Amino acid sequence: MAKRKKIERQERAKVIIDMNDFLIKYAESILGPKPDLAQQLYQAGKDEISGIDQLLQDDGFGRKDKYEDIATGFVYNFYQVDSATNKQVAKELVQEAIRDMGKNAKKYNRWAEE
Repeated sequence: MAKRKKIERQERAKVIIDMNDFLIKYAESILGPKPDLAQQLYQAGKDEISGIDQLLQDDGFGRKDKYEDIATGFVYNFYQVDSATNKQVAKELVQEAIRDMGKNAKKYNRWAEE
């Protein structure tokens, strides 16, 4: 069981990095390169993830396509749970990812500059 939890943490960490990387690259294509883009995304989405929609002014495309859909796909593939559970776990993963972006904003900004 401990090995399963370790694998789960590792896989969640990987998908969170992917989610944040995709979202930052997408945001950069709309807003242009900014040294604090990760912080802007975090501030926009930390209380309500749909706040990212206003920042990007894209009717939710980036949030849905670059963030929520990746989380939903990961949860479906990794946990293989029913639809209702999938939605809830994916929502939790999205919140975990936005918190990670806030905690590691400098790292994500450096990656965006590369």
